[in-house]
Amino acid sequence: MVSRIGGCMMKRSWIISILASLLILGGGIAGVFYIMDVVPGQMSVSAVLDQPPVEEGKKSEVPKDTQEIIFESQKLVVQIELEDGTIGSGFLYNDKGDVITNAHVVANTETVNVVTADSKKMPGDVIGVSRDTDVGVVRVPGLEGKDPLPIRSEGGAELLDEVLALGSPLGLQNTVTRGEISGVDRTLDIEPFHYENMYQISAPISPGNSGGPLLDRETGEVIGINSAKLNEETIGFSIPIADVLPMVERWSDSPMKSLPEFPELNDQVYSPVTGTDAEQATYMVQYFYDSINQGDFVTAYSLISSSWQEDISFEDFRSGYNNTLSVKVDNLVADPQGGKVVVTAFLTAEETVDGEVQMKKYKVVYPVKKENQSVKIMSGTGEELSTEEQKEE
Repeated sequence: MVSRIGGCMMKRSWIISILASLLILGGGIAGVFYIMDVVPGQMSVSAVLDQPPVEEGKKSEVPKDTQEIIFESQKLVVQIELEDGTIGSGFLYNDKGDVITNAHVVANTETVNVVTADSKKMPGDVIGVSRDTDVGVVRVPGLEGKDPLPIRSEGGAELLDEVLALGSPLGLQNTVTRGEISGVDRTLDIEPFHYENMYQISAPISPGNSGGPLLDRETGEVIGINSAKLNEETIGFSIPIADVLPMVERWSDSPMKSLPEFPELNDQVYSPVTGTDAEQATYMVQYFYDSINQGDFVTAYSLISSSWQEDISFEDFRSGYNNTLSVKVDNLVADPQGGKVVVTAFLTAEETVDGEVQMKKYKVVYPVKKENQSVKIMSGTGEELSTEEQKEE
């Protein structure tokens, strides 16, 4: 089943009749690439031949590395908070302080709070919401004058283009996931919105990602707005930014004098999907290994604390998994201890040892706690389990 990834406080009652199995996932989802020369999203041979020759002596721009792009992009992605506890995501798209998000994140409200990557909270006014398309805009005076994320205003993405999704899944701000465009021209209907020409993406998105940007991994441009996902599967859907940019720009030039109402969304049953500290901690450890299994070491490295990163460089962190083919999380046990949660992970790892593939069992202990308002894995200590210990486990 397909579900909109709505506010982090899940909205269920309105979909009982025809969408009983849909999840409402929280507002807004993966790093950003930025290069000064924008490459058109859809190129043909004729388009290439028609391009003017490069001026003699002019050097081509070198793309920034993934870590640098993620770092720069996260500063322009915000968490959107409503009084009722709904949480979503959004991103700065112009120098007026205007933030794009999903309409279902800011429906039936005129003011919200936004939280920046450095944990600054500031008020914002909803200046535009569509009744038909799941898009809204929030004006945040505190962000006025800042350089926005680069937007792909023309052209689109193609199958297998690599993408990054940024947002606040489960309220965990500054989260980045990586994937590909796995489908195009998808059409969905999730009351009261109609979605068409959607990108289907493999980048994992979770409650809280609604309204967050989908980025082209090679250029760092925003190409979509993450809005829905297929039940519990890692299949998400993103609205192409080029399709809605003219409408968004009209709101920025002339804010709506009165906002549309969404009576079908009024009688929602809200339930916090951010979960307890223990639930967030186990989610982070599971997410860590999901990233490892996808070969997304940039995301995995971003989940560990700054103190741990000081002790191990990204290159050494990644090389530590050179002989690891896959890791299966057999069990996670969370033990809250004061201001932290100690998560014990029991793992089955498929590794290459002297050219041979072997299956090994491990027990790894991770203290998890908040660092600058974001949940981080502080450190990790592990041991290989003996046959007897495996039986006990």
